[in-house]
Amino acid sequence: ISWAFATARVPHAELFEKIAYHIAGLDSLDSFTAQNVSNIAWAFATAKIYHSHLFEKLAEAAARKGRFTDTTNIATFLWACATVGYTIERLFSGFALIISSKLDEFSDQQISNVSWAYSVANVMSEGLFNKGYAGALASKEKHFSKEGLTQLHQWQLWQQELGSEIELPLSLRKKCRHAFISTSYSESKLQNDVVGGVRAIGLDLDEEVLLGSGYRIDAVVKVGHGKKVAVEVDGPSHYIHRRPTGSTILKRRQVTRLDLIEVVTVPYWEWGELKSTKMKQLYLREKIDNKT
Repeated sequence: ISWAFATARVPHAELFEKIAYHIAGLDSLDSFTAQNVSNIAWAFATAKIYHSHLFEKLAEAAARKGRFTDTTNIATFLWACATVGYTIERLFSGFALIISSKLDEFSDQQISNVSWAYSVANVMSEGLFNKGYAGALASKEKHFSKEGLTQLHQWQLWQQELGSEIELPLSLRKKCRHAFISTSYSESKLQNDVVGGVRAIGLDLDEEVLLGSGYRIDAVVKVGHGKKVAVEVDGPSHYIHRRPTGSTILKRRQVTRLDLIEVVTVPYWEWGELKSTKMKQLYLREKIDNKT
């Protein structure tokens, strides 16, 4: 049922909550196949609904040795967990061996999803992520979609975070970066309002700044003595139940570690609770001062 609603893009939070409580309350998921488990996780991630007890139950079922052998189920499940921010180390570590043994069986979309999921989780496995893994990615260079290339760019950034010497071939790295930086973007009323507030408190800034990592930041504020702070205005798409999505987690971490710039986040609900211009300016001043 959850898979059908998510596939049809029909929002029904109450139904998903009931399904989550029912599954989480079961004594075991022994009767669930690996496809059942992965489809449920995918449905909740796609519907942008997070239920901690449900994902704990699904992870417990997935951890059972021999349960997951199909590459589609593995990639789908790990992508879903990373998307909702369920990035428990033992879960991702547990999948490393089976993934490394089946590298040749993963499709281009599956392997890019796996790469992105591990980048979000920040769980390194030397037995998986090595020159052989980079070679498996390189062998599919002609087949990756634009989305897959952007995921691989973030995976390569993750390798830089780790200080790893593992690199994709130059031609593939170039394709990945181009796909990543050419992703379309648009300013929102919320973003314009926040940027106007930053300017109102007397701070100089640049909007839609492309950083060295390839990430684009809503605004970079100059705070004195050559120091800069990134301001990210995060609307509803950046959160699931007010928890940052996997994409948001990854961006914040990589900008901080690779571009060496502190990130100030302005969540949409916090901004919406500020009822006056003075309150908004005080809020921004405090947020930015805390990073300087």
